[in-house]
Amino acid sequence: MTAETIEHLAAELKENYRGVMNAKDGTLTLVRLPEVHFPPGCQPASTEALVVFDPAKAKPDFYLRVIPSIRGAQPQHGTAMVGGDNWCSYSYNLRWTEEHTAAQFVEAMLRRFA
Repeated sequence: MTAETIEHLAAELKENYRGVMNAKDGTLTLVRLPEVHFPPGCQPASTEALVVFDPAKAKPDFYLRVIPSIRGAQPQHGTAMVGGDNWCSYSYNLRWTEEHTAAQFVEAMLRRFA
């Protein structure tokens, strides 16, 4: 991903979500979303998310503060230390290109729990 694309996508997230905070961690751009909403049927209904833009990768990485339970069961997930904080990670093969918007990326990643 080019630096220009990363800058554009990070700015787009600021436009689409309230309270967004950006930070740099080496070459990574970290965008913290204070609240994203899971599809109906998930518990909790929302959580904090982190979108990580790495110029060496074709698509962003996505992390959640908590993984929701879906109809009483919690999907398999891992944990990762990103930007000095613990985050939950999960596997989801999402087809995404730079032509898509950052908001489309976030919403598509959350549909994993539908």
